[in-house]
Amino acid sequence: GLGQIPQREEDVAPEREMREEQAAEAAQGAKDKALVLTGYVDATYMYNFGPGTATSPIDFANDTIPKGDFNLSALWLRLDKPLSRENALEAGFQAGFMLGEDATLYAAAGNANVPAGPDSNALYVGEAFAKFWVPEAKMEMWVGKFQGVIGYETIWRPDNPCITFGIADAFMPQDNIGVLSIFSPIDLFDFGLGIANSTGASNDLASLGRGDEAVLISYLKFRNPTGNALLEPGIFVNPWGEHGANARVSLEQDSYYAWNIIGQWAPLFAEDRWNLTFDVTGGSGTGSAGVQAPTSYNTLALYSVWTLSEPITLTGRAEYVHTSNYVLPFSTRRSGGDFYDYTLTLAVKITEELVWRGEGRFAWGAGTTTSANPTETSLQQDLYAPASNALWTLATELYYRF
Repeated sequence: GLGQIPQREEDVAPEREMREEQAAEAAQGAKDKALVLTGYVDATYMYNFGPGTATSPIDFANDTIPKGDFNLSALWLRLDKPLSRENALEAGFQAGFMLGEDATLYAAAGNANVPAGPDSNALYVGEAFAKFWVPEAKMEMWVGKFQGVIGYETIWRPDNPCITFGIADAFMPQDNIGVLSIFSPIDLFDFGLGIANSTGASNDLASLGRGDEAVLISYLKFRNPTGNALLEPGIFVNPWGEHGANARVSLEQDSYYAWNIIGQWAPLFAEDRWNLTFDVTGGSGTGSAGVQAPTSYNTLALYSVWTLSEPITLTGRAEYVHTSNYVLPFSTRRSGGDFYDYTLTLAVKITEELVWRGEGRFAWGAGTTTSANPTETSLQQDLYAPASNALWTLATELYYRF
């Protein structure tokens, strides 16, 4: 994974998968360009038909704010010194910064002091790493802070197939600080291997005042010769230490692991007008004495993207999540169970850079919304509305890439 964000709405792929083609184009002029600045600005409006002030523990607070809310979702800026990946040792760097409501919980992941709500003034350092190209080994190495390399949906809302974030990827690690090596011996095969911190917490002490220890990261990527299919398995293992993933749903487990398999297929007969993707995840942890029992989970997400005409696409997302134990912070649910959601998103490309999207989403399952924070007093809890087992969401979005 290398460059920047997808160019076409009909492409349903992890951001890192879409980077290569654009990075290759950028690399054409890499020797002439010292630095490349890219990014986007994204504004959304969400309306949730939940009861009273009830919110959902299975998604970002940005997406489940009761009733209606205008959002500066994000201003994303990336400064990049690209690599031409020629037959010589090269060095470059990549730094990305997010400002806006999406940045609120990203910056707080793994920290004890989670903000009360999304803040448009929040700042999140999404990536800051040096990168090296070693031609003899066909290897690119990243050293620093980078986004998680397993999981399908990304922190970049415009790069995901839908406006709202899916729940099947909620347990996948968000970002890591460490070292990642990406080997590309042939065009049809990539292999990534790295070691990094466990939590990604910016304070590097995690919530219990101890160090992050370390995790092992690995993924494979297989492409077919015609380029219309891809298979990518990956795994994230924390064999020791006190903390698990710095994901949207942080398990805070001792020995922890998460795995992910992504598959994509664009049927040749559809002539690039239909794209199918599946995303399967799973994981488990040993639990923490006196804090949380052992937990395991499995998820499945299916995406289908239809290009209705050149500027218009329609995306369907269906998801299923099963948990074996309590894993949802602030939920009234204290046992495992099943969660589902279905999302339908219409995208219209106004110009090459400016895109509008509209969306409807329905999520259901016991504990889908929560009425109160279990740590609050009974008086505070009385101020909340009853929880619900279903949540309807409408969303609209306008974003501009540059």
